[in-house]
Amino acid sequence: MGLLTDTKQRQIVLRMILRYHQRLSILLYIVGLVWFLALAYRPLNAGTYFSENALLPGLVESDLPHGFPSLNTYTDLLKAEISKDKNRRAPKEWIFKQLQSLGLDTYRHNFTIKYPFKMAISQDLNGENIFAILRARRGASTEALVMSVPLRSAAAQNQRTSTDGGIALMLALASQFRKNTFWAKDVIFLLSEFEEVGVQAWLDAYHESSSPYVIADDLPARSGAIQAAINLELPSENVRYLNLKLEGLNGQLPNLDLFNLAVKLSRRESVPATLQHRRDPHDQESWEGYQHTLRTMLKMMWTQASGAPSGNHGLFHRFHIEALTIEGVHKKKGVRNVPLEQVARVVEGVFRSLNNLLERFHQSFFFYILPSTDRYISIGLYMPPFALMVVAGVLKALALWIMTHSDVEDTTDEKAPQDETEEEKSASGEGEQGEEKETDDQGDGKDKPKGDTSPLLKRQSSGDKSKEDTPEEEIEEEGEGEQGDLPDHLTAEDLADLEDQDFEPIAMTGVLSVMPVVLMSYLLGLMAYTAPYVLTNFTPGLKMKTADVILYGILAVFSAGLAYPYLMNRKTAHEDRIVSDWRLVKCVGLIVQGLTLFAVSLMNISLAFFMAAVSVPVSMAVKPTRNIFLRTILQLALLIVSPMGVLFIAAVANTTMHNSSLGLLAVLWQAIDETKQLLFLLLVDQYLFYSWTYTLASFAFLPTWLLFWAVPFCDN
Repeated sequence: MGLLTDTKQRQIVLRMILRYHQRLSILLYIVGLVWFLALAYRPLNAGTYFSENALLPGLVESDLPHGFPSLNTYTDLLKAEISKDKNRRAPKEWIFKQLQSLGLDTYRHNFTIKYPFKMAISQDLNGENIFAILRARRGASTEALVMSVPLRSAAAQNQRTSTDGGIALMLALASQFRKNTFWAKDVIFLLSEFEEVGVQAWLDAYHESSSPYVIADDLPARSGAIQAAINLELPSENVRYLNLKLEGLNGQLPNLDLFNLAVKLSRRESVPATLQHRRDPHDQESWEGYQHTLRTMLKMMWTQASGAPSGNHGLFHRFHIEALTIEGVHKKKGVRNVPLEQVARVVEGVFRSLNNLLERFHQSFFFYILPSTDRYISIGLYMPPFALMVVAGVLKALALWIMTHSDVEDTTDEKAPQDETEEEKSASGEGEQGEEKETDDQGDGKDKPKGDTSPLLKRQSSGDKSKEDTPEEEIEEEGEGEQGDLPDHLTAEDLADLEDQDFEPIAMTGVLSVMPVVLMSYLLGLMAYTAPYVLTNFTPGLKMKTADVILYGILAVFSAGLAYPYLMNRKTAHEDRIVSDWRLVKCVGLIVQGLTLFAVSLMNISLAFFMAAVSVPVSMAVKPTRNIFLRTILQLALLIVSPMGVLFIAAVANTTMHNSSLGLLAVLWQAIDETKQLLFLLLVDQYLFYSWTYTLASFAFLPTWLLFWAVPFCDN
């Protein structure tokens, strides 16, 4: 309370902020960034452990027979059925009959996909899921577990992992589970068509929700509340290791206990388990070990930042169902492969442990980052360094607010002798105290001290000085006179001369001065959000691809955002300037940026971190300047950290990671096409799966960036 009541202490604190805010902001950002990246070092993170004791992973012993002959039988039968089809598609009818023959409640589920963008061809696409329910003998069908496998054609398997082994393993485990009597939860076997879309349709029907684009039929049967789900993407042979996928829709992650369970059981069965296709280093405390874990951590964050699910499991998170994908990585012969029987024992152990759950996952972490399979970084560890990075911009905003607030400026800096002389002249024997006179001057906007550098009022007309010299009584009489009455000291000729003069417009004061810029920024964000849907209505007439129309439409809105400072120029002596307080514009932008990054970090820390890493230093450095070279550098930096610039950088990074042998020009050319595809997929995920990434870009990141884009165009 002393700081709030003691004027001298408050002056010292504010003076310190004004004097050292630049260095403190840079220091906070660098310390936060280095600290965050250092969390991948083993002594700075924590080892994984089980919080849910009911899982009992160490007590689960496999009941599968040696050799698991039924698995080999189903594998051979499935290969024979696939070879009968010219397109080598998964035999849905054969799978349906096999599940029925096991005595399971087997059903078909149909759904229709309505393409969100108008096309010249038919938009409707029909799909069919197959699911079977193993009813628990010791339960009342109030809880359930899900084992899912995507139905992939041969064409899809060229780009993704084959799922033939997952189908055979599901059928073999279903036949084995049917013989067991210890199940306390129902087990649902789900085979989905069209990847994530089929899972989304089945989940919508299961939970009786609806979507205008994925229209699902009612389910003929259902079980209880789903506790967990395991998605299998396994080839039929030559499995080198298991890759565990965690990232779900909008950056959601499963409970850490589920991941720990899969890792522990994989190690017990001598099956290598990896994260982001990277094994754990032998010595994590060495420099090489730190580099390895740092790359693993950044790769996981890169996948999570996209907001897109890394597998079919990602759609379960939306319904508070813990899920992950077990992917078997196929390798050529000549290396040590893992028999599919060992993978089956891992999956069986996971389901038997999940069967022991007494309640939903809730004890372990939902917000974390993984540098390896046996180490984790919790929200309590990564939020402090991230907060330092964001607070660097907030501190800069606080300093700018102090600069723009005239009352605070008078209390933060000691008054110069010339200020005291000016006040004595303005007082001229009226006998008022210094504080009262200062308050009156600020309220009326008169007799501003020479030392006051506040840009709230910009008066550059030749009539300002004469108005300051006019006695207060005469000004009040002028205000009281009716319109059309001339003051006694002005004649009609004087008024005509005044009308012929060009006056510099007076900028609005306070936060109101930046409201036009803020409103225009969010209006452009709204245009970016609605432009794809509106523009694609003209796709059939233009005879253009939908992805091209979306890209050109977004670029048109982005170009309008680049030009809007010119459109908002006042008729001033400088036609390329906005008569507004740039400090307030930047202050509002930094505050909105900090609030946005903090809010996003609570759901998707990876997206918030990458955006903070690239945008915070540029947003702190931007300012209006008369130096053309410096102004060009700042504008180029702003273009790089713009939403479109960040998306293009992401496309370049993806292209480089998948095609490291390409040259620079080839990478840039291919990145343009990658940017188009990324935009298209962001919008498809938004319409079909309710992804938030494009919405955040339109209503949060783009308007905030437009505020900083206006700063170089403001009056200096």
